[in-house]
Amino acid sequence: MITYVLGSRRKMRPQVLAKIREFAAGKNVVVLTSRARARRWLQELATERAGHLPT
Repeated sequence: MITYVLGSRRKMRPQVLAKIREFAAGKNVVVLTSRARARRWLQELATERAGHLPT
């Protein structure tokens, strides 16, 4: 089962990225490749938005 999951992930990645490129034209797309990167991105987003709050 683990081999299947890991193998299909590698196999499907190019197809998924191609679909993202196809449907995301003109849109801001963020590809997060790890949980740590997702946490950092969310923190950056929160910090950025906090700087834009009305006073």
